[in-house]
Amino acid sequence: MAVGIAGVIRSSDVLIEDIDMYYNYTPNRETSNNIFYKLDATQLLTYNYLPTDEQIVGNENLLEGLYNLILPASVFSQLGIYTIYVKPKKTTAVIVDCSVLSSLPSVKGIVLDSNLLPENMRANNALQGYRIEYIDTTTNNKIRNVVRYVVTANKVVPVSENVGNTSQKAIRYRFDDSGTLLFLQLTPSSSSDVKPNAIPFIGNPNQTILISNTFFSPLVLEVNMVQNTIDTLTDVVAGEQIKDVDNGILTYYDSNRVITKQFNIYEIKDDVGNVPLYEVKEKRTNIDESQNFDSVTKELQ
Repeated sequence: MAVGIAGVIRSSDVLIEDIDMYYNYTPNRETSNNIFYKLDATQLLTYNYLPTDEQIVGNENLLEGLYNLILPASVFSQLGIYTIYVKPKKTTAVIVDCSVLSSLPSVKGIVLDSNLLPENMRANNALQGYRIEYIDTTTNNKIRNVVRYVVTANKVVPVSENVGNTSQKAIRYRFDDSGTLLFLQLTPSSSSDVKPNAIPFIGNPNQTILISNTFFSPLVLEVNMVQNTIDTLTDVVAGEQIKDVDNGILTYYDSNRVITKQFNIYEIKDDVGNVPLYEVKEKRTNIDESQNFDSVTKELQ
C-alpha cells in the first residue's frame, strides 16, 4: 500500500496592505529597549514576480512568499541593532450583538457593524478564516490565549421573533445582502459532547475585539547596522595603502582606490635621551585629499 505525502506549508500571497510592521532600536546587546515604533509596510515592502519565461498571460505572476524589504536611511541611520516585527494587520471592532440565525437557531455568532470595518472586510465571507481576540471589559487588556476563528461572515438584517410559546420577542438575524450588519459564525462556538451545557465563550455585546488575518505567520527580523563590512575590513587588511613618511600620514583605499581611512603616524620620545617610547596611530578627522593613490604613485614614476 502506498502512503501519500503532502506538503503543509503554503507560500503566502498576502497583500502588503494587510501587513503591520514595527521596530525598535538598541545601540548594543547590553541595552534593553521595549519601545516599538510603527512602520508603513506599503512604503517598505514590494512584491516579486516570476521570470519572464514562466509568466502566464492574463495572470499577475506573483512569486508567492517572497517580498523585498527596504530599509530607508531616514529610519535605520544609527549603528546598532534594529528588531523588525512583521505581523498580520489587526483591526479593532465592537460587538453589536451575540445572537442566533432566524432560520438556524442552533447557530450562534457575533454581529458587527460593517460600516465601521475597513472596506475589504465588508463583503460576504471576506472575514472567513480571520482570527478574533477579545479585550477584557474590566481591565481593558487583551484576554490572553483566548482565540476564535471566523467560519462564515455574511450580511444580515435583524428580525423580531417570538420566544417559544410566549409573547416575548427576541432579536434574531436573517441573511440579506442589503444589510449593513455582519453575522460571524465562530469556532469553537458549540458545546462538546462531554459537557453539553457548557457553551464556549464567543464574546459579549459592546465588547471590543481584535480582528486579524491568518494569511501568514508573524516574523521577527534582526538587522545589525555596523561601521564595517567584510569588504571594508578586507580593504584594510589586504587592500592598497600608502604611508607618507614625511607627513606621517597612513592612507587606506578601497578596491577602486578611493580613500576610506587616514591615520596620523608618529612617535612619542623620551625628553631626556630622545629614545622612542611609543608608536602612535591616530585616526584623522579630516581627509588629506593630496594622498590620492593615482597622484602619489604618478609622482614616483
